[in-house]
Amino acid sequence: MASVKKFTDKSVKMMLRHNAREIMKPSNKDIDPARTPLNFKLSPERKIIKNGKFQQQSDFEHYKQRLSKMHVFNRSDVKTVAGWIVTAPKDLKADKHKVFFQEVYNFLEARYGKENVIQAMVHNDETTPHLHFLFIPVAPNPKLTGGKSEKVCANEVLTRQELRAFHPALQAHLNHAGIQARIINGATSAGNRTVAEMKKDRERTQQHERGIFLER
Repeated sequence: MASVKKFTDKSVKMMLRHNAREIMKPSNKDIDPARTPLNFKLSPERKIIKNGKFQQQSDFEHYKQRLSKMHVFNRSDVKTVAGWIVTAPKDLKADKHKVFFQEVYNFLEARYGKENVIQAMVHNDETTPHLHFLFIPVAPNPKLTGGKSEKVCANEVLTRQELRAFHPALQAHLNHAGIQARIINGATSAGNRTVAEMKKDRERTQQHERGIFLER
């Protein structure tokens, strides 16, 4: 299943570093540091020219560079980044996880634009393997505000129609790729869910398996 969130500029750098495990959130007790080396990156490594030489461009540098080419409304609450979290389906064998996440990445990159991808990290060091896909939600800017043909607008990209269409479209992509995994299920048919809701359901399942009743 998948869930999406939107983020303001001030939270982007910290989020990128956390996803890359350069820093750890003390509140996240699900991370097993011994398994962190099993995490891997799917977004491309980018190069820039500095002092006449090619050097690796960080995800944050790419984010800032791409952002500079678009119109961004001058408000602190503007959501400049959106992030999908896609978890590995329970019916998918562990040896198929890598190809599954690669196809999910291919789907997301094509859907939101390769140049708009900021970071895509697969985490295997938490309870359920999952992909963090962060991108700039870019929409056309027909009024050419600021002299730019594109603008950052999460509301125009992640519309209700987009959220309703997302899971069926991803399922169709996986089916076409020959991956036998069910994205559309009882949870996703109800629509997009938040990360908190996904974690709460996981906690309910874990406690139920231990015979503990979790009060609603």
